[in-house]
Amino acid sequence: MTSTDNSKAAKASDPVSNPLHLLQTMTRTLNEHLTDACARAEQDARKALEKLQRQQEKLDLKLSQTQQKLSSREAEQPDKPANKTRKKLAELEAAKVELHEARQKAESYIKQLTSDVRQTLRLAKGLERIDNQVAQALDKRDNPKPAAKPRARRPAAQRSNKPAARKPKAAATPPAN
Repeated sequence: MTSTDNSKAAKASDPVSNPLHLLQTMTRTLNEHLTDACARAEQDARKALEKLQRQQEKLDLKLSQTQQKLSSREAEQPDKPANKTRKKLAELEAAKVELHEARQKAESYIKQLTSDVRQTLRLAKGLERIDNQVAQALDKRDNPKPAAKPRARRPAAQRSNKPAARKPKAAATPPAN
């Protein structure tokens, strides 16, 4: 027997899928993938923000070192121009502004992403409800309830075809003494 014959034999013994089973599998799979994707997206966004934070720390360190270098050079040799150091300082400050904007965008993105994930997972609760309804439908199909007994009816003689007698309304005038 070849491996293809084994797989055919295994498939022949598996129960035949029906639309309810397929729907149940789809909802479960979609819910799992959606939850995983949301968690991964949040994790990736936070890693990117952490990377920007580390870059800013390094940049702040370089900036302070360059400022110290410039101030010490100006103190030691006031006549000698420190144009290279000033140029480097200006570049570092421009990079710091760009990095700050990038961090703000990343923080804003994370805030929006968190909100979107929360809403997505709340909406995905509908998939769980569908899964539960499918499970109930399969259970009902596989374990049908016995037919209900008909209710006992009153004999025809007890039923009255006459309309119910109406009681006269009490008069609004007070009784005479």
